Amino acid sequence: MTAVIASLLLGLSGQAYHVPAGVSQALFDQEKSFFIRGNPKLKQVALSIDDGPHILFAPKILEVLRQNHAHATFFVVGVKVQEHPEIVREMLADGNEVGNHSMTHPRLNTVSQEVVAQELTRCRSAVEKACGATTWLLRPPGERYTDEVLQTAKRLGFITVAATIGAADYIVPGDHSWTRGNPGYQEHVNAVQEAVFKQLKNGGIIDLHDMPTTADALDAIIKGIRQRGYKIVTVSEMLKRLPVSRRA
Repeated sequence: MTAVIASLLLGLSGQAYHVPAGVSQALFDQEKSFFIRGNPKLKQVALSIDDGPHILFAPKILEVLRQNHAHATFFVVGVKVQEHPEIVREMLADGNEVGNHSMTHPRLNTVSQEVVAQELTRCRSAVEKACGATTWLLRPPGERYTDEVLQTAKRLGFITVAATIGAADYIVPGDHSWTRGNPGYQEHVNAVQEAVFKQLKNGGIIDLHDMPTTADALDAIIKGIRQRGYKIVTVSEMLKRLPVSRRA
């Protein structure tokens, strides 16, 4: 990787943003370093995609983002980063950002804080090795966390990111209707789109997954969001537009 590209990647994903005092605790909890939702007065939504990079689906997701001139925040799993570091580099080179989704995808509320710290630091190291950028945004797998998990993440320099718009776009094991080409698959794709549209609100954080339904629904989701008057941003872009009280 050239020095120019490395510098670009670090600028996109390598420097944590400090949320100023005076932001409402309903939007950002300073004590827990927990991002809850964006500015309710701005008609924008953050697009985030968890669980990748998956070699079968991520390339199409990235292509759809490029075609629509849109960017997303990808919360990646460390073991998958190790398998396909080239996809992480492509994510960042396209102008997206990369966050931490743990090394092996455990439910962080079920393991010790020592294991939580190991999961986060190992994923961070995997991303750094893949592309030279660090991660400072975190989404716990399954959004399962405790106050202790949030404090451990904060100590390690992370902002934990919630989700306000979910679409149940993940595959149900044993249900073949979630497989492309099978009966019922298109209904799942359509349902993912409609779930997103029904939940759209100012400052919403969309949580999709690196899955076939997302790859196949994403073009319509992006177009539909924009047709409804919303701007699509990354998580860090949304963080930087949080309102600050004048009394702070």
